Amino acid sequence: MSRRRRARRQGPPPDAFWGRAEDRPGPPAPVIPTRDPAAIPRSLGDPPLSANPAAAQHHLSVVYEEAVKAATALAAANGLLDTGADPDDAA
Repeated sequence: MSRRRRARRQGPPPDAFWGRAEDRPGPPAPVIPTRDPAAIPRSLGDPPLSANPAAAQHHLSVVYEEAVKAATALAAANGLLDTGADPDDAA
């Protein structure tokens, strides 16, 4: 007696998940780090986090500065840092 052959199921085409190469975006724009990381949160006013809003603002500013440092380091490691830009234009 012969064995039954299973019908092979065709999977989705490879571009169904990854997309087509011609539809992918081009290279990302260079990253220009900001000189004042806390500008936008500071524009919202004092944070309602403690009895001393100035201390809370200072601690949050330190966190924002560290986040910008980490993002700048990642951009530099991946060759995305714009080193020729004028820092005054980024602010």
